[in-house]
Amino acid sequence: MNDFGKNVWRVSLVAVMALGFSLIMIVRLARLQLTAEAAGINDRREDTVETYSVTLSTDAMRGEITDRYGRAMVSNRIVNNIQLEYGLWDRSVQNETIAGLIDLCAEYGVSPRADTVPLEPDRLQFVPSWLDPEEKSASFSSFMEDRDWNPNMSAQELMDALREYFEISPDMDYPTARAVIGVRFNMVRYDFAYANPFIFAYEVDRELCLALGGNEWLLRGVRPVCAYEREYATGYAAHMLGYVGRIWAEEYEAYSALGYAMNDTVGKEGAEKAFEKYLRGTDGRITYELDENGRVVSQTVRSEAAAGNNIMLTLDLKLQAAVEEALASQIGLMVARGIEDPEEYPTDVGGGAAVVIDVNSGEILAIASYPTFDLSTYNEKYNELAADELLPMFNRAVSGIYSPGSMFKVVTSVACLEEDVIQPDTVIEDLGIYTLYDDFQPECWIYSDNNYVTHGDQTVISALSNSCNYFFYEAVRNLDIDILADYASAFGLGEYTGIEIPGESKGYAASRESKLAAVGEEWVGGDLLQAAIGQSYNMFTPLQIANAIATLANGGTRYECHLLKYVTESDYSSVVNATQSVIAHRIEMSPETHETVLQGMSEVTENGTAAKIFSDYEVHVGGKTGSVQVPDGTANSVFVAFGPFDSPEIAVAVIVEHGGSGNGIAPIALEIFKTYFALQEEYSAAGAEQLVGG
Repeated sequence: MNDFGKNVWRVSLVAVMALGFSLIMIVRLARLQLTAEAAGINDRREDTVETYSVTLSTDAMRGEITDRYGRAMVSNRIVNNIQLEYGLWDRSVQNETIAGLIDLCAEYGVSPRADTVPLEPDRLQFVPSWLDPEEKSASFSSFMEDRDWNPNMSAQELMDALREYFEISPDMDYPTARAVIGVRFNMVRYDFAYANPFIFAYEVDRELCLALGGNEWLLRGVRPVCAYEREYATGYAAHMLGYVGRIWAEEYEAYSALGYAMNDTVGKEGAEKAFEKYLRGTDGRITYELDENGRVVSQTVRSEAAAGNNIMLTLDLKLQAAVEEALASQIGLMVARGIEDPEEYPTDVGGGAAVVIDVNSGEILAIASYPTFDLSTYNEKYNELAADELLPMFNRAVSGIYSPGSMFKVVTSVACLEEDVIQPDTVIEDLGIYTLYDDFQPECWIYSDNNYVTHGDQTVISALSNSCNYFFYEAVRNLDIDILADYASAFGLGEYTGIEIPGESKGYAASRESKLAAVGEEWVGGDLLQAAIGQSYNMFTPLQIANAIATLANGGTRYECHLLKYVTESDYSSVVNATQSVIAHRIEMSPETHETVLQGMSEVTENGTAAKIFSDYEVHVGGKTGSVQVPDGTANSVFVAFGPFDSPEIAVAVIVEHGGSGNGIAPIALEIFKTYFALQEEYSAAGAEQLVGG
């Protein structure tokens, strides 16, 4: 090639390179221009890429629950959930998106939340429960009814109907289609909507969340989110703390009016439900800007999530633990005795309850129901708990109603003394059989149990000490039942106590009305005799009984019972609300009446039916035993007490089903008093040390 040819080739090469470089620059400039327009940098509106925004919520942390001294009872832990967002969801490819999400999750050992579609996951046949009318899924049955589907269709027909309804491709294999249908059904069941995202899976690993972030274009609308799960720092007070759960369908209307979404978590029982308005936080808001392809261009935090308030209960966690353990231990001992010596001890001992109240405020210091359960395993063990014959989920202390037995004699004593039907020095001879009525002649317990022995001459003090039925039969002879019922009501028996948690039973005091309501019969004279000793139509909760003793101990002031002490800011920096003690009623009784009845209770623990348990105890307490006849089985045991005698601080009530005599459960109360006073010394010493230290 000559020099001219070489020059032409060189010039041509340079020209081609220049042209290529120019084309590259043009493309880059075009891209920059498009990027600027998409970001809103270019002011020419007619050239901008169309975008739209979606605002989503971020979960707020629920407030914590502590005891009266700030000891943790319920707190939170952070978990990661997989959530489907309606505003970001592409419904045109949702089945494919769900299938891809299922495959990705399977790589990390994560499955979608369980569904109730009655088809096996890997083969075309019904699950066994669908063939049993009593076990059929109510939610899926309703789904079929709403769409007028034949409830008796075959498994193949149901699968075909579901494929058509959810627009599942016929090319999708059965296991994949079944899994997708399960998710789609749950999305319908839980009302997947703009304001109600659907939780695809709970508590997934961080690695899966990162993997989801890397597939955001393929799995559009799938979002890993942080959420909060309740964490229990104690195994005690399960009935009082309650639990949380997703809003049920029947609750949704009421909660939606308060701004809740269907997927939200709310308190279901106990303090969680009672104090929902304090514990619930305020969700945050994030706005996402998306391009026409659904890709996130930007996000803006509109408001940060705000944690709920913390609540401090009146409970003393250490005392609560001691009460639950004492109750369980003594009942366990009673059961063992019945097995070892069925001729001597009851063989049908059941559940029980114990309550401790501050007599000067109505604060509940401890409240236990036996048997109990573990809140941390409540969901997984629900079926087992529900099948337990002793009903561990039943809150006996607040919801159970029992005849009070001889404990009621303190109320009868006040009524008789105040109405002047007896005096403190009135003597009534116990004749064993009370023969006022021809057709009803009850016997004093000592007469029937001890070969016709009687208590002899009794005053109200000795009658309380010996629990002499005969004395009270005669004492109420000239007392109208309406008056006795009024005194029972004044002591709070058969009245709501004021406790904030749901499920409290009101009970009822023996009266003409309560008998008519219970059995449809008119009141007769013999009913008054039974009512006077705590039988008949007297039915009260252990909490009411404890509060009645607190009312008597403090001289006649009945306080509303309460469980909430303080509400604080989420960081505990300040008190938002403090519960004030509320006087529900004042009983006008003379000092002489008060002193007389308390002296009778002192005699119970010093020389009477509970002396064997309390005579050597260094703290002077007053008490009353009770043994309550029930329609079936051994009598129920009741024991009530207050202390210290000269300056009462707490009242205690204990009930054990089919426990026999009341003094058989007095050791539970003794252990409660020992723990309470030991704790007061501990707290006092700790306070003094803090004071000395500065």
